[in-house]
Amino acid sequence: MSEQFYSTAMTSAEYHAHHALGKSSLDMVRNDPHALAWSKLCERDTEKMQALDFGDAMHAILLEPDRLKSEFVAMPEADGRTKEGKAIKEAFYAENSGKKILAADDYKKLVLMFDSVMSHPQARELLEAEGISEGSYFWQDKETGIDLKCRPDREIESLRLLVDVKTTDSLKKFCYSVEDYRYYVQDPFYCDGVAQFKDKPTMLFLVVQKTIDCGRYPVMVKRLPEEAIIEGRKCYRSDLNKYKRFLDAGKPTTDYDELIMHYRFIDHCMEGMEISL
Repeated sequence: MSEQFYSTAMTSAEYHAHHALGKSSLDMVRNDPHALAWSKLCERDTEKMQALDFGDAMHAILLEPDRLKSEFVAMPEADGRTKEGKAIKEAFYAENSGKKILAADDYKKLVLMFDSVMSHPQARELLEAEGISEGSYFWQDKETGIDLKCRPDREIESLRLLVDVKTTDSLKKFCYSVEDYRYYVQDPFYCDGVAQFKDKPTMLFLVVQKTIDCGRYPVMVKRLPEEAIIEGRKCYRSDLNKYKRFLDAGKPTTDYDELIMHYRFIDHCMEGMEISL
Protein backbone atom coordinates (compact mmCIF):
# COMPACT_ATOMS: atom_id res chain seq x y z
CA MET A 1 0.00 0.00 0.00
CA SER A 2 1.26 3.45 -0.87
CA GLU A 3 2.21 5.83 1.89
CA GLN A 4 -0.52 8.20 3.03
CA PHE A 5 0.81 11.60 4.04
CA TYR A 6 0.20 15.33 4.29
CA SER A 7 2.81 18.01 3.62
CA THR A 8 2.89 21.77 4.12
CA ALA A 9 6.47 22.08 2.84
CA MET A 10 6.06 20.59 -0.64
CA THR A 11 6.46 23.01 -3.55
CA SER A 12 3.97 23.17 -6.39
CA ALA A 13 6.51 21.60 -8.74
CA GLU A 14 7.14 18.72 -6.33
CA TYR A 15 3.42 18.17 -5.91
CA HIS A 16 2.75 18.06 -9.65
CA ALA A 17 5.72 15.74 -10.21
CA HIS A 18 4.27 13.13 -7.84
CA HIS A 19 2.73 10.17 -9.68
CA ALA A 20 -0.59 10.22 -7.79
CA LEU A 21 -3.71 11.32 -9.69
CA GLY A 22 -5.23 14.70 -8.95
CA LYS A 23 -8.53 16.16 -10.08
CA SER A 24 -7.07 17.49 -13.34
CA SER A 25 -5.89 13.96 -14.14
CA LEU A 26 -9.42 12.67 -13.62
CA ASP A 27 -10.66 15.30 -16.07
CA MET A 28 -8.39 13.76 -18.70
CA VAL A 29 -9.40 10.22 -17.75
CA ARG A 30 -13.04 11.09 -18.28
CA ASN A 31 -12.38 11.97 -21.92
CA ASP A 32 -9.44 9.67 -22.68
CA PRO A 33 -7.25 7.67 -20.26
CA HIS A 34 -4.42 7.79 -22.81
CA ALA A 35 -4.32 11.58 -22.33
CA LEU A 36 -2.40 11.15 -19.06
CA ALA A 37 0.60 9.69 -20.90
CA TRP A 38 0.16 12.31 -23.64
CA SER A 39 0.24 15.15 -21.11
CA LYS A 40 3.63 13.97 -19.80
CA LEU A 41 5.20 13.37 -23.22
CA CYS A 42 3.89 16.32 -25.25
CA GLU A 43 6.05 19.46 -25.23
CA ARG A 44 4.49 22.75 -24.11
CA ASP A 45 4.62 26.00 -26.08
CA THR A 46 5.78 28.08 -23.13
CA GLU A 47 5.39 31.34 -25.06
CA LYS A 48 1.62 30.79 -25.16
CA MET A 49 1.15 30.34 -21.41
CA GLN A 50 0.76 33.96 -20.30
CA ALA A 51 -2.84 33.36 -19.21
CA LEU A 52 -1.72 30.50 -16.97
CA ASP A 53 1.03 32.68 -15.52
CA PHE A 54 -1.50 35.39 -14.66
CA GLY A 55 -3.75 32.88 -12.91
CA ASP A 56 -0.78 31.54 -10.97
CA ALA A 57 0.21 35.08 -10.01
CA MET A 58 -3.34 35.70 -8.77
CA HIS A 59 -3.07 32.67 -6.51
CA ALA A 60 0.34 33.80 -5.32
CA ILE A 61 -0.66 37.35 -4.42
CA LEU A 62 -3.68 36.10 -2.44
CA LEU A 63 -2.23 32.96 -0.86
CA GLU A 64 1.59 33.09 -1.03
CA PRO A 65 2.83 36.69 -1.20
CA ASP A 66 6.44 35.59 -0.65
CA ARG A 67 6.22 33.40 -3.75
CA LEU A 68 4.87 36.32 -5.73
CA LYS A 69 8.03 38.30 -4.95
CA SER A 70 10.39 35.43 -5.69
CA GLU A 71 8.78 34.06 -8.87
CA PHE A 72 7.07 36.99 -10.63
CA VAL A 73 8.17 40.38 -11.84
CA ALA A 74 6.51 43.19 -13.80
CA MET A 75 7.96 44.30 -17.11
CA PRO A 76 9.13 47.94 -16.93
CA GLU A 77 7.40 50.41 -19.20
CA ALA A 78 10.09 51.08 -21.78
CA ASP A 79 9.91 51.66 -25.52
CA GLY A 80 11.77 48.73 -27.05
CA ARG A 81 12.08 50.62 -30.32
CA THR A 82 14.53 53.11 -28.84
CA LYS A 83 18.15 52.49 -27.89
CA GLU A 84 17.48 53.45 -24.28
CA GLY A 85 14.37 51.26 -24.11
CA LYS A 86 16.23 48.26 -25.53
CA ALA A 87 18.99 48.70 -22.96
CA ILE A 88 16.45 48.86 -20.12
CA LYS A 89 14.76 45.65 -21.27
CA GLU A 90 18.03 43.80 -21.80
CA ALA A 91 19.14 44.68 -18.27
CA PHE A 92 15.72 43.70 -16.94
CA TYR A 93 15.86 40.24 -18.54
CA ALA A 94 19.40 39.70 -17.28
CA GLU A 95 18.43 40.63 -13.70
CA ASN A 96 15.28 38.48 -13.67
CA SER A 97 16.38 35.31 -15.38
CA GLY A 98 14.14 32.38 -14.43
CA LYS A 99 11.25 34.52 -13.20
CA LYS A 100 7.80 34.70 -14.77
CA ILE A 101 7.41 38.08 -16.41
CA LEU A 102 4.07 39.87 -16.38
CA ALA A 103 3.28 42.78 -18.67
CA ALA A 104 3.05 46.09 -16.84
CA ASP A 105 -0.69 46.32 -17.53
CA ASP A 106 -1.24 42.77 -16.27
CA TYR A 107 0.63 43.49 -13.05
CA LYS A 108 -1.44 46.64 -12.51
CA LYS A 109 -4.60 44.58 -13.08
CA LEU A 110 -3.31 41.93 -10.65
CA VAL A 111 -2.92 44.51 -7.88
CA LEU A 112 -6.36 45.99 -8.56
CA MET A 113 -7.95 42.52 -8.44
CA PHE A 114 -6.14 41.83 -5.14
CA ASP A 115 -7.45 45.09 -3.69
CA SER A 116 -10.93 44.16 -4.88
CA VAL A 117 -10.80 40.77 -3.17
CA MET A 118 -9.55 42.28 0.07
CA SER A 119 -12.41 44.81 -0.02
CA HIS A 120 -14.95 41.97 0.09
CA PRO A 121 -15.71 41.23 3.79
CA GLN A 122 -16.20 37.47 3.43
CA ALA A 123 -13.22 37.01 1.13
CA ARG A 124 -10.93 39.05 3.36
CA GLU A 125 -12.01 37.11 6.45
CA LEU A 126 -11.20 33.79 4.75
CA LEU A 127 -7.79 34.94 3.57
CA GLU A 128 -6.80 36.52 6.89
CA ALA A 129 -8.08 33.70 9.11
CA GLU A 130 -5.46 31.40 10.60
CA GLY A 131 -4.92 28.59 8.13
CA ILE A 132 -2.63 26.81 5.70
CA SER A 133 -2.19 27.70 2.04
CA GLU A 134 -1.18 25.08 -0.54
CA GLY A 135 -1.00 22.03 1.73
CA SER A 136 -0.61 18.72 -0.13
CA TYR A 137 -2.57 15.54 0.65
CA PHE A 138 -1.73 12.06 -0.65
CA TRP A 139 -3.77 8.91 -0.10
CA GLN A 140 -4.75 5.61 -1.75
CA ASP A 141 -8.29 5.01 -2.94
CA LYS A 142 -9.65 2.02 -1.01
CA GLU A 143 -11.85 0.72 -3.85
CA THR A 144 -9.40 0.85 -6.75
CA GLY A 145 -5.98 1.05 -5.07
CA ILE A 146 -5.14 4.12 -7.18
CA ASP A 147 -2.88 6.74 -5.56
CA LEU A 148 -4.60 10.12 -5.30
CA LYS A 149 -3.67 13.66 -4.30
CA CYS A 150 -5.14 17.10 -3.78
CA ARG A 151 -3.72 20.53 -2.94
CA PRO A 152 -6.35 22.91 -1.51
CA ASP A 153 -5.62 26.58 -2.11
CA ARG A 154 -6.36 27.33 1.53
CA GLU A 155 -7.53 25.35 4.53
CA ILE A 156 -9.05 26.83 7.68
CA GLU A 157 -9.09 23.81 9.95
CA SER A 158 -10.81 25.53 12.89
CA LEU A 159 -13.84 26.20 10.66
CA ARG A 160 -13.51 22.95 8.68
CA LEU A 161 -13.34 24.95 5.45
CA LEU A 162 -11.41 24.63 2.20
CA VAL A 163 -11.15 27.78 0.09
CA ASP A 164 -10.52 27.56 -3.63
CA VAL A 165 -9.63 30.72 -5.59
CA LYS A 166 -11.08 30.99 -9.10
CA THR A 167 -11.00 33.72 -11.73
CA THR A 168 -13.80 34.08 -14.26
CA ASP A 169 -14.80 36.29 -17.15
CA SER A 170 -18.22 36.84 -15.55
CA LEU A 171 -19.56 36.15 -12.06
CA LYS A 172 -23.03 35.75 -13.55
CA LYS A 173 -21.78 32.95 -15.80
CA PHE A 174 -19.53 31.23 -13.25
CA CYS A 175 -22.14 28.46 -12.90
CA TYR A 176 -21.28 27.43 -16.46
CA SER A 177 -17.59 27.24 -15.53
CA VAL A 178 -18.56 24.95 -12.64
CA GLU A 179 -19.95 22.56 -15.26
CA ASP A 180 -17.35 23.08 -18.00
CA TYR A 181 -14.30 22.73 -15.73
CA ARG A 182 -15.95 20.20 -13.40
CA TYR A 183 -15.55 22.21 -10.23
CA TYR A 184 -18.50 20.15 -8.94
CA VAL A 185 -16.10 17.17 -9.11
CA GLN A 186 -13.25 19.06 -7.46
CA ASP A 187 -15.40 19.88 -4.43
CA PRO A 188 -16.15 16.30 -3.24
CA PHE A 189 -12.79 14.96 -4.45
CA TYR A 190 -10.88 17.45 -2.30
CA CYS A 191 -13.21 17.18 0.69
CA ASP A 192 -13.15 13.37 0.61
CA GLY A 193 -9.36 13.45 0.33
CA VAL A 194 -8.91 15.72 3.32
CA ALA A 195 -11.40 13.53 5.22
CA GLN A 196 -8.83 10.70 5.04
CA PHE A 197 -6.85 12.70 7.61
CA LYS A 198 -9.36 14.72 9.66
CA ASP A 199 -12.99 15.81 9.86
CA LYS A 200 -14.57 16.30 6.45
CA PRO A 201 -14.56 19.99 5.45
CA THR A 202 -16.84 22.14 3.31
CA MET A 203 -15.45 23.81 0.19
CA LEU A 204 -16.01 27.47 -0.63
CA PHE A 205 -15.20 29.09 -3.96
CA LEU A 206 -13.71 32.58 -3.78
CA VAL A 207 -14.35 33.95 -7.27
CA VAL A 208 -12.97 37.16 -8.75
CA GLN A 209 -14.01 38.52 -12.12
CA LYS A 210 -11.20 39.21 -14.61
CA THR A 211 -13.18 41.77 -16.59
CA ILE A 212 -13.80 45.21 -15.16
CA ASP A 213 -17.32 46.34 -14.25
CA CYS A 214 -17.89 50.02 -13.48
CA GLY A 215 -14.18 50.40 -12.71
CA ARG A 216 -14.01 47.42 -10.33
CA TYR A 217 -13.38 43.67 -10.43
CA PRO A 218 -16.40 42.01 -8.76
CA VAL A 219 -15.90 39.28 -6.13
CA MET A 220 -18.11 36.62 -4.55
CA VAL A 221 -17.81 33.69 -2.14
CA LYS A 222 -20.11 30.73 -2.83
CA ARG A 223 -20.56 27.06 -1.96
CA LEU A 224 -22.02 24.52 -4.39
CA PRO A 225 -25.50 23.02 -4.07
CA GLU A 226 -25.56 19.62 -2.37
CA GLU A 227 -27.07 18.07 -5.51
CA ALA A 228 -24.03 19.14 -7.55
CA ILE A 229 -21.64 17.71 -4.94
CA ILE A 230 -23.44 14.36 -4.96
CA GLU A 231 -23.21 14.26 -8.76
CA GLY A 232 -19.53 15.23 -8.60
CA ARG A 233 -18.79 12.35 -6.24
CA LYS A 234 -20.52 9.91 -8.61
CA CYS A 235 -18.45 11.31 -11.49
CA TYR A 236 -15.06 10.99 -9.83
CA ARG A 237 -15.90 7.46 -8.67
CA SER A 238 -16.79 6.63 -12.29
CA ASP A 239 -13.51 8.19 -13.46
CA LEU A 240 -11.50 6.08 -11.03
CA ASN A 241 -13.26 2.88 -12.04
CA LYS A 242 -12.66 3.72 -15.69
CA TYR A 243 -8.95 4.30 -15.06
CA LYS A 244 -8.71 1.07 -13.06
CA ARG A 245 -10.09 -0.88 -16.04
CA PHE A 246 -7.62 0.93 -18.28
CA LEU A 247 -4.69 -0.01 -16.03
CA ASP A 248 -5.84 -3.61 -15.80
CA ALA A 249 -5.90 -3.85 -19.60
CA GLY A 250 -2.17 -3.09 -19.56
CA LYS A 251 -1.93 -1.72 -23.11
CA PRO A 252 -3.82 0.42 -25.63
CA THR A 253 -6.95 -1.39 -26.75
CA THR A 254 -9.39 -1.21 -29.64
CA ASP A 255 -12.20 -0.54 -27.16
CA TYR A 256 -12.56 3.11 -28.13
CA ASP A 257 -14.71 5.41 -26.02
CA GLU A 258 -17.72 7.16 -27.44
CA LEU A 259 -17.58 10.93 -27.75
CA ILE A 260 -19.29 12.65 -24.81
CA MET A 261 -22.16 14.73 -26.17
CA HIS A 262 -24.20 17.37 -24.39
CA TYR A 263 -27.31 15.87 -22.82
CA ARG A 264 -29.56 18.33 -24.65
CA PHE A 265 -28.36 16.99 -28.00
CA ILE A 266 -28.82 13.39 -26.84
CA ASP A 267 -32.36 14.25 -25.71
CA HIS A 268 -32.98 15.76 -29.16
CA CYS A 269 -31.75 12.55 -30.82
CA MET A 270 -33.99 10.42 -28.57
CA GLU A 271 -36.99 12.58 -29.39
CA GLY A 272 -36.26 12.13 -33.10
CA MET A 273 -36.10 8.36 -32.70
CA GLU A 274 -39.43 8.31 -30.87
CA ILE A 275 -41.06 10.36 -33.65
CA SER A 276 -39.70 8.04 -36.35
CA LEU A 277 -41.05 5.00 -34.50
